[in-house]
Amino acid sequence: MGYSPDELAASNEPYRIIYPLLLAIPVCLLGNLALMSVLAPIGEEYSFLSISNFFYGFLSNVCHQYPTRCLWILNRPMGLCSRCFSVYASLSICLLCLPPVRERRLIVLSFLLLIPLVADGLLQYANFAASDNLRRVLTGVLFGVAASVIYKRSALTLLHSLRLATGGSPVRHFHINLNFAFSSGILLLTIFYSVVVYIV
Repeated sequence: MGYSPDELAASNEPYRIIYPLLLAIPVCLLGNLALMSVLAPIGEEYSFLSISNFFYGFLSNVCHQYPTRCLWILNRPMGLCSRCFSVYASLSICLLCLPPVRERRLIVLSFLLLIPLVADGLLQYANFAASDNLRRVLTGVLFGVAASVIYKRSALTLLHSLRLATGGSPVRHFHINLNFAFSSGILLLTIFYSVVVYIV
């Protein structure tokens, strides 16, 4: 589909608001987790203990926080493990900075880039292979970049399908319905996760 955020925004005023909003939710919520992870050890170092303890305590609901699996700042572990921090930080940054991807082969490649993190986590969980922080960071960054590409593409696909449905052109084609359902699922899952970590 040859469309972009600018084309969607030009076609209908609501899309000028909806697309940035769909990006802002995970950027703000997941990016905030990464920021708290960095500020937790810094706050502890400079004796802002109430803030630091709050960040560590809040992030303990999101991540196991094993010190050996965390990156360290000022000789203190961050509030998230290296894998979680890498995913949240790279996903937030890429949602802000990367342009939407149009080529289908890059979308397929993005799905493939999700596999290393899943494989690394499963192998470590099953005690088949030991992981280290470098591998966790690399697989986390790959996952975050790929997830941002998929999320942006899903947001555009959803808005495009809605434009067809509300513009007097009923969405009748099976592949358009499938794209709509798949894109809605990815967006809802990501937004649901972004919100749930704050209320659990």
